[in-house]
Amino acid sequence: MAFDVKKIQSLSQEAINELQAIEKLGGLEHLKELNAELKKVSDSGELGEISPMLPPYVQSIRKNLGFLAGNYASLQTHAKNRVGELNQLSEQLSHIKR
Repeated sequence: MAFDVKKIQSLSQEAINELQAIEKLGGLEHLKELNAELKKVSDSGELGEISPMLPPYVQSIRKNLGFLAGNYASLQTHAKNRVGELNQLSEQLSHIKR
């Protein structure tokens, strides 16, 4: 199997474009704001007065929102780092004559 430099360069550029789109996505501000509001409501004790099932349900939602926000931030960091690596790869491949 031949080493197809042009194909790798083309796919690398497409991957860079996808990764840069991930980097540019918003910071999930509304999700974070919702999580903060749910914390306020949980801390107030009002949920338990409405229904004893609400506090653990809201707690579970908050935990999952926090997990999502953390994973999202990690994904953006990985995307940024991989763009740098793919740019370096493309630079190295540009010196290969095939």
